[in-house]
Amino acid sequence: MKWAAAWYEHIGKSVITMDREVPGFIANRLQEALWREALHMVDNGEATVEQIDLAITDGPGLRWPIQGPMLTFHLAGGEGGMAHMLDHFGPSLKSPWTRLDAPELTPALRNAVIAGCDEEVADRSFLELVAERDEAIIAIRNAVAAVKSAQK
Repeated sequence: MKWAAAWYEHIGKSVITMDREVPGFIANRLQEALWREALHMVDNGEATVEQIDLAITDGPGLRWPIQGPMLTFHLAGGEGGMAHMLDHFGPSLKSPWTRLDAPELTPALRNAVIAGCDEEVADRSFLELVAERDEAIIAIRNAVAAVKSAQK
């Protein structure tokens, strides 16, 4: 395991070594929770696919490459940090947390999500979308690395 971790770090990958075995990958589990909520919002007519994507890319997505969701909420608590965040906002967060069961994937929900993605993709091909994403990820990683290097 140590050799594999060193190899992946050597080639520029992030390595997370767990203290114990858990089902699924951390990132996938968090991503799936976000996706479940997004599916609920589409299913309930609360937001479109494009609105959901924009809310993330122009919201927490701007902060997460730098500090991740936990430190983002820590900073949202102001000078009191996570303690203030949890004490002040924690009780009101219970309601959204109860919605994390997967919505029924009805034909209507399936079609709405597919149509929303098709609309957002417009005339871009799969390969164009992949190249756009990968170029942006590299630029973000380089920018974050430059800021961290300048801070040292």
